[in-house]
Amino acid sequence: MKRIALYGYGNYGKKAAESFRYFWDSEYSVTAVFDKALSGQTDTYWNIQILPPEQVYEEYKRGTFESVMVCIFDRDTQTGLCEWLEGMGVPVFFPGREEDFAGPEFFQQDNDPEISVSEDRYSFHVYKNMLGATADYNSQMMFLFNEEGKVNIDHYKKYTPYFKPYLLSYPFRLKDPIPEKVFMNGEYCLIAKMYSTNYWHFTMEIADEVYLMETAGYTGKYIYNENGFAKVLMSLMGVTADRLINIQDLERHKVYVFERLFDINPDGMDEFECSETVLPKMAEKIKKNLKKDDASPRKLFIKRIGQRKLLNGEDIAIRNGFQIIVPEEYSVMEQMNLFYNADIVISPHGANSTNLLYMNKGAVFAEIFSDIWYTHFGDANLRICEACGIHYLKLTGKAYNSSKEKDMKGDYTVDEDALLHLIREAESIATEVSR
Repeated sequence: MKRIALYGYGNYGKKAAESFRYFWDSEYSVTAVFDKALSGQTDTYWNIQILPPEQVYEEYKRGTFESVMVCIFDRDTQTGLCEWLEGMGVPVFFPGREEDFAGPEFFQQDNDPEISVSEDRYSFHVYKNMLGATADYNSQMMFLFNEEGKVNIDHYKKYTPYFKPYLLSYPFRLKDPIPEKVFMNGEYCLIAKMYSTNYWHFTMEIADEVYLMETAGYTGKYIYNENGFAKVLMSLMGVTADRLINIQDLERHKVYVFERLFDINPDGMDEFECSETVLPKMAEKIKKNLKKDDASPRKLFIKRIGQRKLLNGEDIAIRNGFQIIVPEEYSVMEQMNLFYNADIVISPHGANSTNLLYMNKGAVFAEIFSDIWYTHFGDANLRICEACGIHYLKLTGKAYNSSKEKDMKGDYTVDEDALLHLIREAESIATEVSR
């Protein structure tokens, strides 16, 4: 039996410990736990004292454990800790391996399904008796695998390189899984994926798959992450509530066996790339449910709350006829209608940019970034705007606290002369918006 240590004992670490106890007890044993905040306490599952992180090398040399699993969900922190441990000669442990991933050809398929999706840059398969289990440390998503212990890479390949550490941390034993099996008769489509609880990610990277499935005539059920915006989007595409299953309602510590699993995924799209052909069609379908309102403001300035706030610019926007709105104060449909009726929208970068899909041709969407938080999602928004006939402008501000160079969640400001220039440019463009 291999002796494992857990580094980090927050939500992720405790769930990892639970997984070892339920699913790996014949192969692995947790013999040490390290956590700075909980040092000196006794853990729940293994009845051992939690040690301070600085003792990890000493305990490894003593033979307390053979390798350590870093249970920190933040990617950068986890990567840094793995490098630190390996630099000291302490082996890092992942329950899974890269070779555990396999393509569609390794799984039993229905080669003559009643519907089919043939769309460039998407893969479509219908599997028989596919196994699935939710991830203990990240219940947003589910792993798909078979009795031989192969994980379906087609379901995750868009994220595999970037999220490799997380994807290799399986919540169950792959081959001959121990947990009780629950048989799911009928037809299912799994759309609970990494970051699908985020409005932008769900709309730009998952809702398009639902649109293709519904257009093809799919009538089965969807397993998704339940939240307000997903329900609204699904409803606008014709998916009734009785066809939705919240992944949170599926039990951890059980393996689900799907009689037929319809699986649609991006094929050949990069990590920050979205469909420039499907999303505009989906947006047009949704816009048929929106209402023209002559009383709705034509110029919107989005106020972001929480992290990565833009700290200035509102006064200039108000003086130039913009209405300040906080999206969280509106329902999803109200947000869509506000963007639909606007000629110009200026927004700090974030999930609020999702609603640009519902603007009309000729409108202007302007996005403001921090100088330490420009991401490729801005490039994705640019390409989607171009595909939808919307003009895209960009402005970069400056981090409010320059001493925190790596504070990716920090607030920022924008040069007000540059903002005024952006407003003038947007006004000169948005002269003929087609509705």
